[in-house]
Amino acid sequence: MDSRIEEIVIVGGTLAGWTAAVRLAAALGRTVGVTVLETPRHTADTEQNGQVVAVPPQVQRDLFDRLGCQEETWMRACSASFTLAVRYVNWTTGGPARTAPRPTAGHNPDRFHRPFASLPECDEIPLSEFWRLRRGTGETIEPFDYACFREPPLLDALKSPRWMDGRAAVTYGWHADSGMLAQFLRKTAVQQYGVQTVRGDARSADRDGDGMLTALRTADGTRLTGDLFLDCTGPRSLLLSGLLREPFSGAGGHLLTDRTVTVTVPHDSAVEGIEPFGTATALPYGWAWRRPLPGRFGAGLVYASAWTDEADAVRTLCGLWGLRPGDADVRHHSLRTGATRRAWVKNCVALGAAGCSADPLADEGLGDVLRQLHRLVRDFPSLHDRDAPAARFNRAAAADFAAARDQAQLLYRAAPRADTPFWRAQRDLPLSDALSNCLEGHRAGLCPEPGEAPLRLLLTALDARGARQPVALLHRPAARRTADGHFARIRRQQRILLETLPTAHDYLHRLHSRPALAPAAVLSSA
Repeated sequence: MDSRIEEIVIVGGTLAGWTAAVRLAAALGRTVGVTVLETPRHTADTEQNGQVVAVPPQVQRDLFDRLGCQEETWMRACSASFTLAVRYVNWTTGGPARTAPRPTAGHNPDRFHRPFASLPECDEIPLSEFWRLRRGTGETIEPFDYACFREPPLLDALKSPRWMDGRAAVTYGWHADSGMLAQFLRKTAVQQYGVQTVRGDARSADRDGDGMLTALRTADGTRLTGDLFLDCTGPRSLLLSGLLREPFSGAGGHLLTDRTVTVTVPHDSAVEGIEPFGTATALPYGWAWRRPLPGRFGAGLVYASAWTDEADAVRTLCGLWGLRPGDADVRHHSLRTGATRRAWVKNCVALGAAGCSADPLADEGLGDVLRQLHRLVRDFPSLHDRDAPAARFNRAAAADFAAARDQAQLLYRAAPRADTPFWRAQRDLPLSDALSNCLEGHRAGLCPEPGEAPLRLLLTALDARGARQPVALLHRPAARRTADGHFARIRRQQRILLETLPTAHDYLHRLHSRPALAPAAVLSSA
């Protein structure tokens, strides 16, 4: 008896849904049919109302390269810009909401960067540890990020990560209009890979004797049969939390933010340039983001409703960007932090926010979804063998959520702010064992454990003075000489790149104003 899965039904025509559809259709070919049920609140037309999504570097490799789609093609279709890093502003100094960095005790601006580039290593020890030693011994007063990465001076100068001839100079990701990107993936999935679409509101499900979903029924009577169902309906989690009643555990014991407001802000890129980075600015009761595109930027505010209300959040967000609250098209969203007990239940798999969501501080967006899809493709189940793939998927999903939750909580916990009730309450929340061990190791001057690199990078930037020197490195003279070479090389490369790279605005203006490539040229190059 043939036990192969033949039909996949994806619920939710969201960015996550269309990413799943095109990735699975491309990977599985014509061996499986893929249908997307676009529910009224989850379509490419309504995807976040034109908000800006951060697209991490691996998306080109893990998605678009697999589709034979050139970077220039999808960037032009989605009004995309570059991002080399996230800039964190005012995380170490208290005070009212403002976008400009406040001066720190050392008179440096209160900001630091988390580039997409990898941190160099010397004898398997991150370069940041050698900076900590140099800082502790008085050998340097240079900020951590400027000493260990090439990118920060390029961000200050609003530089492009590519030269005008198209060569890449540094690692980068993108900002893109979320609705335009969802539409682009929808068009690719339907026209190139034969993905089917149905519009309707899923109201009920048919199941077999083992509890497996066999079909979804919509409000207008349509019956969609399938062998595997993917829930891509975002925080509403229509299938997993709704129809299947999978328990959900909130993260309120670790994270206090629970609401967001968003707005699109016009921006004169020709006059002011385009920032090649996203910004996360700490506020008295949460934080705000800014993600630039040519001609506009997406902005949002994440807050804890226990310490402020919607009206105050709107006033703060609009005040940051010079908007009138009554005139701005501000949108409100609930923030469901936490995770379902399992992301894969029976023959239903939740992707992205349908299964779990931490504070957006740690949200990788498409990066998270593509990692889940890679696991699904690699361990694709059969009709009679779902238990082992599901168990492995659920273990990985739980680990991914724990890592994201810890990263977000670390930013609140390690930031030396205690000027408002929100910051004091967030600092009093319990930590996971992994995060406690990471903090303990950092403050004791120990080198990072495997897998701690993302957390330790943030700790080094936020808590430079609260940790002991890594004294073990005093006994590694060869490694210290190698590190000295890295520091010198980074300074030299910073000077060269500042002199030779164009501005992000100049590069993007040429990219978005050039005539589109002919379809034949795109296909032949793929």
